[in-house]
Amino acid sequence: MKTNQFLRLATALLVIGSMTACKEDFLDQKPNNSITDENFYQTETDAVRATNSVYSPAQGLYNGAAWQILDIMTDDADKGGGGANDGVEVFELDNFTLNSFNPMVTNYYTQCYLGVQRANLVLEKVPKIVGMSQNIRRRCLGEAMFLRGFYYYMLVRLYGDVPLYTKPITLSEAYSIKRSSKDLVYQTIISDLTMAGDSLPLARFTGEDAGRVSSGAAKGMLASVYLTLGQKDKAAEKALEVINSGIYSLNANYANNYSVYSENGPESMFEIQYRNAGQQWNFYGQGSVVNCFFGPRAQNIVQSSGYGFNVPTQDFVNQYEKNAAGVIIDKRRVPSIWMPGDKFDTYTQPASLEGSPNGYNVRKYFVSANDANADAGGWSCAGNIPVMRYSEVLLIAAEALGSGAGEVHLNAVRRRAGLPDIQAGLSADAFLAAVYKERRIEFSSEMHRWFDLIRHPDPNYMVTVMQAAGKNAQAKHMLMPIPQGERDKNSNLTQNPGY
Repeated sequence: MKTNQFLRLATALLVIGSMTACKEDFLDQKPNNSITDENFYQTETDAVRATNSVYSPAQGLYNGAAWQILDIMTDDADKGGGGANDGVEVFELDNFTLNSFNPMVTNYYTQCYLGVQRANLVLEKVPKIVGMSQNIRRRCLGEAMFLRGFYYYMLVRLYGDVPLYTKPITLSEAYSIKRSSKDLVYQTIISDLTMAGDSLPLARFTGEDAGRVSSGAAKGMLASVYLTLGQKDKAAEKALEVINSGIYSLNANYANNYSVYSENGPESMFEIQYRNAGQQWNFYGQGSVVNCFFGPRAQNIVQSSGYGFNVPTQDFVNQYEKNAAGVIIDKRRVPSIWMPGDKFDTYTQPASLEGSPNGYNVRKYFVSANDANADAGGWSCAGNIPVMRYSEVLLIAAEALGSGAGEVHLNAVRRRAGLPDIQAGLSADAFLAAVYKERRIEFSSEMHRWFDLIRHPDPNYMVTVMQAAGKNAQAKHMLMPIPQGERDKNSNLTQNPGY
């Protein structure tokens, strides 16, 4: 459970609305209309609060659009829930009938740009604050650069060319800005993450500052960017910098990555911070919604009954390695998904449930309905959501280095899962397939799969895999549509092909 005070919020009005500063108790919002961006940035405390506010749009992003797009649209999951009319916008994503009016496509876009605007304000205003500790100033600027790079990385992979601005903009400018090429966006991302890696401290933050990003997070994210761009030498270089730093390690118990009582642990590099704060029924509040949304539907083992969304597919479950008797031996299975017969206290998972005909549900973020300290109900769970873990850096290194040199890093992840080492000397294609399979299991329900599908060196990989899974993905779905609401306000925004 959280004991630090990182991300308790103060609020100030900014150009695009209210800016919330935050500690780990994200979004304890107290609007004050007398505070503006012109008079707010006066002290070191103001700088820290403004920097904290840059983290908070990621809460709303990961509470909704991220898992609905990046998990449910993949071969790992189906929508689940209470049928086609329960979450129509998610049904559209799952069945690839979405268009530019889909609310989740809009939510993803707007949450990322809210984070970009807040980061830009920090980068413009904080250097001008007088009497501020230079170490804190450097840290604030490094955090803002990391987060701006992160939000643009989330945008460019989903939409391709997107509006790019590195200074605060007015509403009139927002309504006329054009899309920039994805190459230029990636240049900005690389620059931001490189500067963040140089500015932030090497050591992980602890105590009241646990949850802030450090240099290792920036370098790990940069390794991911290079891998996405196919620049394997640079990806390996950055991944090995993190590995050789000795700062991070794998949790001995995979389940500890998701326990509300072991957050921001030795494997954590960047995770979305939430708290059980009483702001109920709010995707943009301080608490996480996924314990309720992913919990087995109407079984009441989680607060607010459980909605049963994001249901693991049979194809995903089939990926777990088994022994000769057909029994799953991968230690990650039990902490990751509910299967029929699984028990918790007096509860036994049924053979089938509404929305889950095979009796599968996501278990990673499970908090018992009896644990009111961690989840008091109404979408206000304290459980964090990991964005980057050390195991991802190991698998980036494995993929970038390839068969031979990459085997040691792939095997480190497999050994933690109780699995034998990968066969040595695999061909390049076979080794890539092995890494992809490992990533699929290791990061299930962590909103990675979609990006892996679309970055594969085979340009037809996503469509081939998704159609084999029975989903009607087409080539146009390599990119999501630019939200129509944004285009209605800005006639300079072009649309992606096919929409």
